[in-house]
Amino acid sequence: MKRRASLLTVWICVAGVHLSAHAQVASFDCAKAATPTEHAICSTPALGEKDIRMATYYRILQDVSPAVSGMAYREFRGGIQDAQTTWMKRQRDVCKDDATCLAQAYDQRIKVLHDTLMKNVGITYGRMCDGG
Repeated sequence: MKRRASLLTVWICVAGVHLSAHAQVASFDCAKAATPTEHAICSTPALGEKDIRMATYYRILQDVSPAVSGMAYREFRGGIQDAQTTWMKRQRDVCKDDATCLAQAYDQRIKVLHDTLMKNVGITYGRMCDGG
C-alpha cells in the first residue's frame, strides 16, 4: 500500500510539473532558438508539449536512485545524461524541421524515459517503504 502511495506521489509531481509548464512553449527558451529543430519545436504546440514532457521525465530521473544493485548514483545519472545527448544529436536534431520525424523521435524518447522512471522509482520507493 505504501508503494502505491509513493508512486501516486511521483505521478502527482509529474503531472504538476507538466501542468505548471503548460504555459511554457518548450523546455528551453524559444527566444534563443538557433536551429531549424528548435524553431520547429517552438512553433508547433504539439512538439513543444512533447519537449516539456520529455524534459520533465529527464529532470525527475536526475534525482532518482538507480534500481540496479551496485550501480552508483553518479554512474546512473551520467548514463541518463549521455543517452539524452546522444538522442538529441542522432535522433531529434537530424529531423531538422520535419514535424512528423520530430514527433516520432519525441514519442520514442518519452517511452524510454518513462520506462526507465517506472523501473527505478518502483524499486527505489518499494525498497524505502519496506524499510530497506
